[in-house]
Amino acid sequence: MFAPSRLVTAVAFLVAAAAQDETETSWYKNGSPSKDCAWVGSIPALTSKRCLVKGFDKTLALDACSVCTDMEDGDTGGVVAEPYEGYDGPVDYSIEVTTPCDGTYCFNRWHPKIPMALTVPSGSVVEFTTVDIWDEPGWDKSDFPDAKYNMDLAFDRINIVHIMTGPLGIEGAVPGDKLAVEILDITPMGQGFTMAGPGLGFIDDLLVDDDITWTWWNYSAEGDSWHSAQFPDVIVPYTPFPGNIGVLPDDDQIALKLTHHGNETTIYGGPAWPVQTDLAIPADLCGAGGTYEDECLRTLAPGQFFGNTDTQRMARGTTLLVDCMVEECGLAIGDVHGGQGDGEVSITAIEFPSKVTVRVTIIKPDNPAYDTDTPKLYGTTSIVLASPTEWVSFMGYPFKDFKEVPSQYKGVDGSALAYTNSAIIPESISLAGRNALLKLCNFLQSAGNFTFGESLVLASAIGDLRIAQLVDKPAVGVEAILPLNYFTGKTYDALKAAAYPF
Repeated sequence: MFAPSRLVTAVAFLVAAAAQDETETSWYKNGSPSKDCAWVGSIPALTSKRCLVKGFDKTLALDACSVCTDMEDGDTGGVVAEPYEGYDGPVDYSIEVTTPCDGTYCFNRWHPKIPMALTVPSGSVVEFTTVDIWDEPGWDKSDFPDAKYNMDLAFDRINIVHIMTGPLGIEGAVPGDKLAVEILDITPMGQGFTMAGPGLGFIDDLLVDDDITWTWWNYSAEGDSWHSAQFPDVIVPYTPFPGNIGVLPDDDQIALKLTHHGNETTIYGGPAWPVQTDLAIPADLCGAGGTYEDECLRTLAPGQFFGNTDTQRMARGTTLLVDCMVEECGLAIGDVHGGQGDGEVSITAIEFPSKVTVRVTIIKPDNPAYDTDTPKLYGTTSIVLASPTEWVSFMGYPFKDFKEVPSQYKGVDGSALAYTNSAIIPESISLAGRNALLKLCNFLQSAGNFTFGESLVLASAIGDLRIAQLVDKPAVGVEAILPLNYFTGKTYDALKAAAYPF
């Protein structure tokens, strides 16, 4: 289950020119004669990834193609990962979901009484079909859509989010067991979208109607990447993962989350995602008049059951270990992302329908793998493949203007007036991240000529918010990182010139 590391050390390959020429003319991707050394270097944003592709003779392009051997050592980061080759083994069971969701094999609320859609033996390989998290409300899917029309649809049906596939029962699973979920493969089944607008996301208080942006992304199998007519000079590598994956919570988790709702009401005036019967599925349990209408949780806040964690580390090749809380466990998957920056700052990544293939294995208390804190992720190459080869970053600190109250601190009242009248919120990672993100957006606007809404969409799809340091209190640091190698043409030239004008 736990595949060995597939990291390979990148070293300088010094070969004679004649030998290099001979190898270069003969090398091609295993099984694809048309994908030769010219193909490796045809898209600069993907070159470093393609240099790790195996040839027909098992030789890496890194060894054979001059476009790879001519790269500086820093271009591959010293340690590089082979591209994920996918899963071509047998699938034991499938859960097929169509839209609109009728509650048979899908749902959009967490509750322990939701019935299993399918039950399989431990060790099974299962393919989950996932659908649009808004249940296909009738989007404008043109290359340059009516962004306000789509945003109005999204707000009108916000209570439908997220459509989850499952729950999947595993035979013999009881509360107290643990479930290992290995992500074997993720296949795109349609377009993806990213949006930004007022009232949504990490900097929801700064956007106005003129900033509303909606971008459709199209997957290219040839380049294993996403492309958009709106951003012709942007290529986003295909790095998929389920943003929402978890097991059914038990009654204790429901009670804890409802306690959180009460705490949020005390601090903020109301919970971010309260219990909501409108558009709840299954309606007989969670809808108006349903058996548990006051207990069914929205799928937007994660917990010990995992859920909506939106971590790009939950990628192909990663294994999740999570506690089983109900009989048969009840695994569900949804909100699959084709690419995302750390933070998902606009509120969406590249959201797309997919087929997610997983292996599910129950871990009993007598198994040596049981004795560990959960939820836990184990992975190998995905964390490397999601990292850029060229980038620019902006540092943020928890500083602010006097009297300013960022949306993250809307609960500040008279008892905490000192925060309002301060020029710093000590040790605030949230405020530091906000400030770093705004610098990145400003960079995209000034150097790349993008609008504020477009810059936020790009930041959400490809930008990473990463903790730089926690030790230099009170001014903790967060970096907003923009992968320059995802851009091409004149846009790349402009961004590179602004990032490194030396």
